[in-house]
Amino acid sequence: MNYNRKEFIKTAAMATAGISLTNNLLACTDEAQKLQYGIQLYTVRNDVFKNLEGTLQYLAKAGYQQIELFGFDGSKFFGKTAKEFKAMFDANGLTAPSGHYYLPPVLYDGNKDLWKVTIEAAKTMGNQYMVIPWLDDKHRGAEDFKKLVGTINELAALTKDAGMKLAYHNHEFEFGKAEDGKTFFQHLLDGTDKNMVEFEMDLYWVVYAGENPVDWFKKYPGRFSMWHVKDMTTNKEGKKESTQVGDGTIDFTSIYAQRKLSGLKYGFVEQEAYTMPEEQCIKKSIEYMKQKKWGNS
Repeated sequence: MNYNRKEFIKTAAMATAGISLTNNLLACTDEAQKLQYGIQLYTVRNDVFKNLEGTLQYLAKAGYQQIELFGFDGSKFFGKTAKEFKAMFDANGLTAPSGHYYLPPVLYDGNKDLWKVTIEAAKTMGNQYMVIPWLDDKHRGAEDFKKLVGTINELAALTKDAGMKLAYHNHEFEFGKAEDGKTFFQHLLDGTDKNMVEFEMDLYWVVYAGENPVDWFKKYPGRFSMWHVKDMTTNKEGKKESTQVGDGTIDFTSIYAQRKLSGLKYGFVEQEAYTMPEEQCIKKSIEYMKQKKWGNS
C-alpha cells in the first residue's frame, strides 16, 4: 500500500478506513429507491488536513450527498467543534448518517464518560450510526474479543438510549480462528445483541480474507446494514490493494443482488491506495455507481 495504515490512524486523530458511497435502501418498501451517494471522509484524508472546507465543497460538487465521518479525537473534528463542523456540512448541503469513532480509552479501558461525550458529538452531526472501526493489533487475541463483545453491548445500550445504533466495521483479522474453530467475526456476531448492534461489512477485507460476503449474509441475514464498497487490484509489487470501484476484480453485481438479505441501508465505498489524485478517484467511483444504477429497486 501507499501508506502505513496503523501509523496514520495514530497520527490522524484516531481515524480509520474508507471512502464511502451511501444508498438509502429500505428493503421493506416496494417503491423505487432514490439513488444517494455518500463518501467516507477518510478517503480524502490528505485533502481534509490541507483544506477541510474546500474538500467538503468538492465532495458535494462531485455528487456525494452523504458523508461518513472520521477524525473525532474525543472533543473535536479536525479542530472544529461538532457544532462548527455541522455548520460546514449544512453550508454544502451534506449530511452525516454515520461516523467512525476510534477511542482507545473507551474500547480498551471502558471509559463510558468519554463515550457519552462522543454520543453528544454524533447527535450534533446527525448520525444514525456510531461505528467501531478498528482494533490495535495488540488487542486482537481471543480474550480481547471476549472482552470486546461485552464492551460493545454496553456501548450499544448507551447509544440506543441516545436514539442511535452501534455498528462494528471489520478488517481481515476478524477472520482468524479462536480455539473453538469459530472465527472472531462469528463470535462478534453471535455474542452481540442483534437488537442493538449492527455490522458494517467491509467487502474488500472479506474477499481479502478468502471469504464470500454473500455467505455471511445467509448466515446472519439482516445484520449487515452498512457496507464498505472498496475494489481490489494488484500493485506493481504483486500485493493486493484497493482501487476505484469498478476498476478492480470484486464482483459487486452479485453481492449487490443480495442487498435485501444483507439488510443494507447504507453502502460506503472505501479506497486506501491511489494511482491518481483523490478527487479524481472519487469521481470515477461515483460514475461507476451511476452506470450500474445502484440504489434502484
